[in-house]
Parts: sequence; C-alpha cells; structure tokens
Amino acid sequence: MRHFKVGHQPVSGRMSGEQFNAWAEEYNQSNIESGEFSSSEQVWEACFSSDLPRAIHTATQIYTGDIIYTQQLREIEIVATSQTGMKLHRSIWLALGRIAWYMGHSSQPESRGSTLLRTQAVIERLERDFGSSNVLLVTHGAFMKVLAQQLALRGYNGKRIFYPRNGELYIYEKDS
Repeated sequence: MRHFKVGHQPVSGRMSGEQFNAWAEEYNQSNIESGEFSSSEQVWEACFSSDLPRAIHTATQIYTGDIIYTQQLREIEIVATSQTGMKLHRSIWLALGRIAWYMGHSSQPESRGSTLLRTQAVIERLERDFGSSNVLLVTHGAFMKVLAQQLALRGYNGKRIFYPRNGELYIYEKDS
C-alpha cells in the first residue's frame, strides 16, 4: 500500500531547481495526515515498510506487530534536472525528474536499472523468506508502480496501478 497522505504543504508558484530540491527533502521528512484504512479483514504474517517518515507512520497506524523497516522500499528519489536558476512550477520539476529517471539521465540519484534491481531484490526476499504468506508492504507511489510491473512479470496477479492512491491496499497474488 501507499502511505497515507502527507501533511506537507505544496509550494505555489514557480521555484528554482535548488528550491525544488529543498521542497522535495522537506516532503521526504514530513509526517502524514491521519488516514482511514479498511484492511478488508486481511491478516498479515509480516509487515515491511520504507524507512521514510511518511511510510513509518502509516505502517505503525495499521500494523500491530513488529515492522521491518528498509531503504529498499523507499521512493525513487527525484531532484531537479537543472540548477541554472530557471524557475518552474513544482509539477513541472516533478515531471521532468521522472522523465529524466526513466530516460537514464545522470541528474537523477538513482538510475532506472538500479530501481529495477532494488525492486527485484525486494520480491526475491519476500519469496525466499515468506513464500506464500500474506505480507504487507508500505511504500511510495512511483516505487509501487515499478514493483507492480515486476510482480506481473513474475506471474503475480493484481490491480493495475496507474496512480497509486494514498492509504489504498493493492493485493497481488501469485498463480499456483
């Protein structure tokens, strides 16, 4: 599932690349707004969560057992593609950053290939250590999309994710 909605206020207007990077770091450290969660009576044998605050706080609100925190479930980091002083709206910086990541541009901290390897490592760990157990993952939007694609490639079935909704549970099951 994707973490609950973040309480960080979006910046209105245009900002420089440096200002965008500062905003993104503040977002990464922000808390969540309390959210409603309907687990559909799901019972989990384990819970893994990103180690970023918004995922940690979400996981602790919905899971009562021990939670395994890991950097492997972190959001795909995004930074401004340019530091030239050009000012763009936050949504434009976000879009440019995701396009740059997808295209393998050196401006982004993590390559697409590294993200795929990280995602595959998560799946391999879950399959190795938990087999067919129900495991809750609390992570982030862009990472969830990559994770869902990799799960589908490995024979898992689940709802296709176009835009992961905050606090919504997405269930993936592997064909026997």
